Amino acid sequence: MAEDELTQTGIRVGGWLPAVPAEPARAPEPPPGPRRFPGDPVAPPAGSAAPPVPDAPPAEPAAPDVPARAGPDAPLAAPRPVAPVRHSAPEGVAARLAGLIAPAAARVRTAVGAAPDRPTRVGVARARRRRRRMILAGAALTALVLVLAYAGRGAEPDGAPALPAAVPTAAAPVPTAAPPTVVPVTGSPALPGGPLLNLDQEPVPPSVPLTALGTRDWLHWGGAGAASVQRKQRGTGEIGDLAGDRLEHNAGVSALTWTDGTPTARQDGTRSGVFQRGAGKSFALSVAGSGDLRTVRLFVGAFSAGARLEVRLSGGGDPAVREVALAAGDRFFQYVVHFRAPRGQRLLVTWRALTVVGAENDGVTLEAVTVS
Repeated sequence: MAEDELTQTGIRVGGWLPAVPAEPARAPEPPPGPRRFPGDPVAPPAGSAAPPVPDAPPAEPAAPDVPARAGPDAPLAAPRPVAPVRHSAPEGVAARLAGLIAPAAARVRTAVGAAPDRPTRVGVARARRRRRRMILAGAALTALVLVLAYAGRGAEPDGAPALPAAVPTAAAPVPTAAPPTVVPVTGSPALPGGPLLNLDQEPVPPSVPLTALGTRDWLHWGGAGAASVQRKQRGTGEIGDLAGDRLEHNAGVSALTWTDGTPTARQDGTRSGVFQRGAGKSFALSVAGSGDLRTVRLFVGAFSAGARLEVRLSGGGDPAVREVALAAGDRFFQYVVHFRAPRGQRLLVTWRALTVVGAENDGVTLEAVTVS
């Protein structure tokens, strides 16, 4: 234990000593009050209302609290007590409203981005967006100016607007005759073999396309007089006509058409033909053989007459025959001949009037023949 502590308690090494009295306790200091200056009124005690102060003339300013000395040996005067500080007047209503509104206004300006108080992330992002919008608006305006400038270049030097160039249009094709059909005289044998002859009869169609049926050759009689003949352009020339006395007619029941004829290149439908009047009169035709199978179509008729069709090969053999009984009126027929003959031989065709009713123009008729 320290010596001072032992002394305070009256314990001393080597004997007892009287106890040293402790220091008297200090009174607690009063709380600091407001400072008063000379001339301030005396503040009323707490909890009491201040009595009204009558109007009094202003007091003379007191001398500063400086102690005066009469001489070097004079005692110092005691300092005067300090007066409490005077409180300021309470704030006005306008000042309080300004204090309340100013922070709210600042927050509104910051929210709308008008005048941010400090550079926050939101403010920086908004500034970037505004800058980007300005850049995009400038780019759009520049593009618009360029487009208008480019459009203005389309005017002529004299200021007249340039007219668009006319789009070239293809000229309408001029209808011409179909190109001639070129078919070789001979080709690969079809159904090769020995001589062959077959004769059939088929109904007469309302329209007869000579170009389609006569792929190798075709002939048509009449249309421009009894001696007129139309044939296939560049045909094979396989059809032979032995001629004879003829008259022209326009009483056919089939419309004959072609697109590769000569001297008339195209015909959309004619009913003309030739005829011979009287019993015993006939038409004689021939078709050259090539060793291939051929199909011949014969378009003939009878005016109030009985007739006979006979086909045979020039190299011999039995003929093929068809007869038409005597009857009044105009009748027309289509005969189909399939034949094969060696080169150098021919198919011989005879269409003869056997009997007639007795009128002036009774007899047999001939319209067309095709070979394919």
